[in-house]
Parts: sequence; structure tokens; C-alpha cells
Amino acid sequence: MTKSQILVLIQFSVILLYAVSGPLIAKNIWLEATELIGLALAVWAIFIMNPIRVSIFPEPREDGDLIETGPYAFIRHPMYTSILIVAAVLTLDRMDIMSVALFLILVINQVVKLKFEEKLLIQKYAGYSEYMKRTKALVPFIF
Repeated sequence: MTKSQILVLIQFSVILLYAVSGPLIAKNIWLEATELIGLALAVWAIFIMNPIRVSIFPEPREDGDLIETGPYAFIRHPMYTSILIVAAVLTLDRMDIMSVALFLILVINQVVKLKFEEKLLIQKYAGYSEYMKRTKALVPFIF
């Protein structure tokens, strides 16, 4: 199994465990609104990238382009951010040890995955290093 496949397997295993371990919609209205923001970010990122070109694997597609518009103008990995927003909401809503552990695993996995992906993107796109200087990885203005 490749590093890429392991990272995707961990990501989807954590998402599956969230799905089977409790409700997927927050009970608190503010958390529910935040969850919707996370989902909207994912839809926006997928729409800008083009749903046909989306890949769950960190390797850039051979026919891919460097996208710097939409949410990608502010953060380099909006789909990772959206996953983390929804997971954070579910963790806060449930407040149990399993959700906290899943969230920590997911955060570590997503950071490792984005670092791996960025090494590959730097190799593929001449302008990626400059793009990295203008944007944050996951959280605008912070990280």
C-alpha cells in the first residue's frame, strides 16, 4: 500500500467511524450552522475545481491545473478544511472521548496528507511555491 493510499484509508476510516458512532447533524443550532458552512465550503471548492477533476488522493492529476480562485484564493486545501470543520462540529456536539480521539487522528492525518501533497504540487506547478506564500494551508490568515 502506498503512502497516499494509507492517508486516504485513514481519512475515510475516521469519517466512517464518525458516521456510525452518532448523529451526523449537530443538535445545537450554532453548531449546525457551522456544519453547514463546512459543507458549503466543500461544495464551493468542488464546484471551482470541477467535480469531474476532483480526486481523493494527494497526487496531482496529470491533466490538472493550479487553481487559485474561489476558496483557493484564501486557503490551499479547502476540502480538507471542510472535513475538519464538520468533524470539529460533531466532536463538540457529542463531547465524548471517541469523537475527540477521532478528531485528533483526523487533524494529524490531514496535516500529514497536505504536507505530502504540497511536495508533489511544488514539483508539478512552477507557481505553487509563490501561491503558498500568498495563502494559508487550512485556516485563512492563521495556518
